[in-house]
Amino acid sequence: MSLSLPPCSRRQLVLATGTAALSSWSLTGSQAAASDQSAAKVWKPWSDRRIRLGIAGNGHCRFGTSFRFEEHPNIDVVAVTDLFPERCADLARAVRCDTTYESLEALVKDTAVEAVFIATDAPSHARHAILAMEHGKHVGTAVPAFFGNLDEAKQLLETVKTTGQTYMMFETSWFRPECCAMRSLYRAGALGALRYTEGEYFHYHASKEPTPSYRDWRRGFPPLWYPTHATAFHTGVSGGHFRSVSARGLPGHLPYHQPAANPYGNPFAGEFALFQTTDGALCRIAQDSSSRRPFSETGRVSGRLGSYRDGVYSGTMPAADLPDLLPPALPPGIAWPADHGHSHGPLTDAFVTAILTDSTPAIHVGHALAMTAAGVIAHESALRDGEVLPIPQFAFSG
Repeated sequence: MSLSLPPCSRRQLVLATGTAALSSWSLTGSQAAASDQSAAKVWKPWSDRRIRLGIAGNGHCRFGTSFRFEEHPNIDVVAVTDLFPERCADLARAVRCDTTYESLEALVKDTAVEAVFIATDAPSHARHAILAMEHGKHVGTAVPAFFGNLDEAKQLLETVKTTGQTYMMFETSWFRPECCAMRSLYRAGALGALRYTEGEYFHYHASKEPTPSYRDWRRGFPPLWYPTHATAFHTGVSGGHFRSVSARGLPGHLPYHQPAANPYGNPFAGEFALFQTTDGALCRIAQDSSSRRPFSETGRVSGRLGSYRDGVYSGTMPAADLPDLLPPALPPGIAWPADHGHSHGPLTDAFVTAILTDSTPAIHVGHALAMTAAGVIAHESALRDGEVLPIPQFAFSG
């Protein structure tokens, strides 16, 4: 049983049940409530320095414009690029930038640019990030960190280490309100050691054609090559990575789900994986685009001392000891646009903070590669009828 308090309260009543004194605490709220709660916090700038940012990519999802970089008080957007001139012009108008380039390869040669956000096609993320860092730029990139190619993952890690540039992957689930709450509970000891976690990404597609994409990269790609919306609900809570996996796949009903009709030879529209993690838990990841079910991008966690699911904490921590579960405070200009559970603003500010303070970013290259590689190996396991496969580790200390 749980009782709800007004949205701006950070704790709720704790009810004891029997000798176990199990507590139940409900996070009120929808995403709108989380926005109201976070607005009650006060954002404090680290400095008045303005980072000179370039933005690459303005495709179908318009990620180049959706993170509100131009509104952040510590960012000047000084250059943009897209391979298509009309998209490039649209991006420049949206972020109020006068300087455009015909390609990322040209943009990174601009010595006025000190950081680049990469919102290009997924197969190019790693290559573009490596190129930008080799030209002395800090890098933020849309997900995934790499696309199926483990050699590129190793090259990306080595580039971050050798150049010393800031690299952060903008995984939206990391800053969804429920993930922020679970992370705070874990760090406060309210969950104890994790035992079982879940992450899911259900995004039904009814169209006979896939979402438009550069060079049609979205046509029939293996679902778990794009895994981080789900895997973030483990790594984003405890920092744990993935050690081994057994996975199965579901065939799809659309033409491009057939192996001969997509460039990946992929037979699956849904993939479901069970991982052993480096921090001693089991983690189930479910990703499916072919079943008629409501959209879902969420997760749940259970530990030795408590659990959190569907906005409710159940555990042994007394009410007086419960941590602040609210997402971080934000600058007014980027406060909580609705995209991806209001996560875009926190991602932008976390990237800025890492650069200004010369600190390890929230979603550093080790986390980014771990969350991405887990899905790549899971797809291979599904192709092998669930064979248990080890997952490569990407050590990074920041």
